[in-house]
Amino acid sequence: MITLPQIFAYTQPFSTTKEVELLVYCANTKIDPQTVVKIQQLVTTETDWHYLIKIATWHRVQTLLYTNLKEICPNQVPPNIWEDLHSHCQKITLNNLFLTHKLVNILQLLAKNHIHAIPFKGSVLAVSAYGNLALRKFSDLDILVQKKDIHRTIEILESQNYQSKAYLTEARQELQEVFCEYSLLSADGRVLIDLHWELTPTYFAFKPNFDALWNRLQPISLAGQNILQLSLEDSLLYLCVHGCKDLWQRLAWICDVAELIKLHPEIAWKKLLEQAQKQDCERMLLLGLFLAADIQKLQLPEIIQQRIAQNSIIHTLATEVKTRLWMHIDEPLDVFERSFWSWRLAFHFRVMESWRHKILLCLFVLRFAITPKDQDYVALPLPNYLAGLYYMIRPVRLIIKFGLTPLKRGLDLCASWLSDRP
Repeated sequence: MITLPQIFAYTQPFSTTKEVELLVYCANTKIDPQTVVKIQQLVTTETDWHYLIKIATWHRVQTLLYTNLKEICPNQVPPNIWEDLHSHCQKITLNNLFLTHKLVNILQLLAKNHIHAIPFKGSVLAVSAYGNLALRKFSDLDILVQKKDIHRTIEILESQNYQSKAYLTEARQELQEVFCEYSLLSADGRVLIDLHWELTPTYFAFKPNFDALWNRLQPISLAGQNILQLSLEDSLLYLCVHGCKDLWQRLAWICDVAELIKLHPEIAWKKLLEQAQKQDCERMLLLGLFLAADIQKLQLPEIIQQRIAQNSIIHTLATEVKTRLWMHIDEPLDVFERSFWSWRLAFHFRVMESWRHKILLCLFVLRFAITPKDQDYVALPLPNYLAGLYYMIRPVRLIIKFGLTPLKRGLDLCASWLSDRP
């Protein structure tokens, strides 16, 4: 690690509540003495503890909040809040352990059937980034296999009482092909498996060759068993791409990037940049690293800082992410959707580097907008011979629900790409 040179500038501070400030300070596995003092000062003032737990739960960092409050200022937290936090975090720990054992069993089963499978996110992320299975909440199992093995993998899992998720319409199943994943649920409803044959949707960047990923796998100990996971560089690059895909909506995703870097100083940064450039996702990598450095006060190598300084759009996008990070928690769902989808289109359009992916994104949005969904079938049941009408009904329902404002806002934001491109 090196001292930050002056070429690296953080984004402007964003307005937050005291509870948000406290949560950001506590969402960390290593807290310096200065931050400890700030936390102690914040908890001595009037605090809306219920709101704090609410935003911690939304951002999936409640275990970090609980661990650090317990370590730094246990006597300042009301007993009822302690009870709620303790109970909730205990359930997270038990569920994480349960899912981890299920994951190990599934990986062993697939290996016996000569299927190469790569686990990612979930328990492997908790251990590799946080060093502790209990510190990162997860609720499903993400497994990557080669596309040629998808049907056989589904058959094997179905023989173990995992069932395909039922959908009211075939349209939702067709979208699975776009998102490159297939979901299965255990008979008791406790284990959800997301089976992937690509790490991102068809319209998104980052499509590494499976064999190349497999050859770079690194061992990790999980539930007493040695398994293989993505290399540090592949993991970090994926986390940054995933965060951009989902608009960095949760603080936990930024923490994942920061914690992985802190725990592994041996990351090969030059190699990481080369991989990102090859996959047309260097901008996504730099944005994720910048957010981790900015919000978690992380020091980045000079080679990364220089690349960020050369990409002015990184600061623009980071400011948007930080502004929206706390905006919609209390908003009604329809208000959230109106702004979310227009910003999602514009954000993806600007964070993507190749025009090929920008065009694929626009085609996907168009297809997603006009493809009938379960709600359309429920809102207006029609006989099968009139099913084609749903493709005309769907746009009308969207206009009634959202108006034309989201489309206009999305087009305006996309147009702004021309002014803030590097």
